[in-house]
Amino acid sequence: MKPLIVDPRTRRFDPVEEEVADWVLAETRRQFFSRGARGLGAAALAALFPRDLKAAPAGIEGPGALPGLPHFEPTAKRAIYLHLVGAPPQMDLFDYKPAMKDWYDKDLPESIRRGQRLTTMTSGQSRFPIAPSVFKFEQHGQSGAWLSELLPWTAKVVDDIAIIRSVNTEAINHEPAITFIQTGQQFAGRPCVGSWIAYGLGSMNQ
Repeated sequence: MKPLIVDPRTRRFDPVEEEVADWVLAETRRQFFSRGARGLGAAALAALFPRDLKAAPAGIEGPGALPGLPHFEPTAKRAIYLHLVGAPPQMDLFDYKPAMKDWYDKDLPESIRRGQRLTTMTSGQSRFPIAPSVFKFEQHGQSGAWLSELLPWTAKVVDDIAIIRSVNTEAINHEPAITFIQTGQQFAGRPCVGSWIAYGLGSMNQ
């Protein structure tokens, strides 16, 4: 026999509570988690709103940012970071390597490879010959930056941009090199540059 649901405040039988109890007992686990997930958004907002309601100090520091950062007031208000995976190699765009012509059809030296395993795309190759860029390079702007014919529009504004060619990594495969650029380590699992910015300066809505 099913026990009666009694209101603890009045010590009386409550038929409404009994109906609710029947519905809860008939609810499946999937229904329970589906219904409970609807409250996660409210829980997240409840965690965010109290920080925004607090009186933030005047200036560039705000809630969520580390105290004392940034060290000086920035001149740039926004920064757009684009990471184009699958773009042409830098040797075909802005990293002019005229000496590679002397290395044409020579095998990749061990000083570059350092025993690293190459990608599976080249697993069927018996050798790894060096090939220079097939595109024409010219100097542009007052800076005299070398750009290939693939970047005609970039050549018009080359004095307004910064081209960094001093960054390098030991990784010769794409994925470890990409991870190194984003996190400073070749192995996955470290926070990326965007995470560090949000950690130091606060999130975008702050």
